[in-house]
Amino acid sequence: MESDYFQRALVMSSDLRGYGQGNDKRHETMQRNFIDLHTAAATEAGLNREEWAIQPEGDGELAVLPASEPEPLVVDQYMRALHQGLVHRNDALAPEGRFRLRVALAFGTAYPCVNGYAGQALVEASRLVSWKPLKQIFNEREKANLVLILSQRVFEDVVLQGHTSYRDTDFRRVVVREKEYSGPAWIWTPELDPETLKCLSESPETADGPRNGGISVSQRAEVITNMNGPVDARRANFGISRT
Repeated sequence: MESDYFQRALVMSSDLRGYGQGNDKRHETMQRNFIDLHTAAATEAGLNREEWAIQPEGDGELAVLPASEPEPLVVDQYMRALHQGLVHRNDALAPEGRFRLRVALAFGTAYPCVNGYAGQALVEASRLVSWKPLKQIFNEREKANLVLILSQRVFEDVVLQGHTSYRDTDFRRVVVREKEYSGPAWIWTPELDPETLKCLSESPETADGPRNGGISVSQRAEVITNMNGPVDARRANFGISRT
């Protein structure tokens, strides 16, 4: 029997980079550091992680936050505390051993179901954090410790309306296309100027082309008109392109 329960919530999806490349002991270390980082950040921001509905995923987690956790604290103080925790841990580590974290925040439908939670906010947060170009930031920008990506709604409601210490120019707008999901989002990386992320909004997001009727940069429109018989073109304009 289907549930008639309904609620909206802030959903967080986070993931550590490079988990699959390590051995068993490395996995244990990464998991411990992942939990320690989130726990310490919550304490510093005045949040209560014990009340979150958390689905562990080894090198990451999917969390549904209760309404008692203020969204501005999560978006702002919590993320800044996560970043500082990463910087502190990474200072003494070799580049290949550093901990680097991707975090996505989305708000929308999220409610208990027979095997966890259901709702579009969970889908959105999961797709945002898994977006392939987002992962590439760590490959191309070695000094980046944290990458935060906000859904359009979270950005507009929390950042754009002045509820945090961020400026809207601290973020870079992108269009995310990951699996069946497509939509705008906003990226913040503390170590990087938003202009350095310009390539994310200009590069093709997926190998199989645009979705939902979109047109990629590499596509061009072409109209061919075949005419039979004489044509009066004295007032016509013709465009000629070189390819």
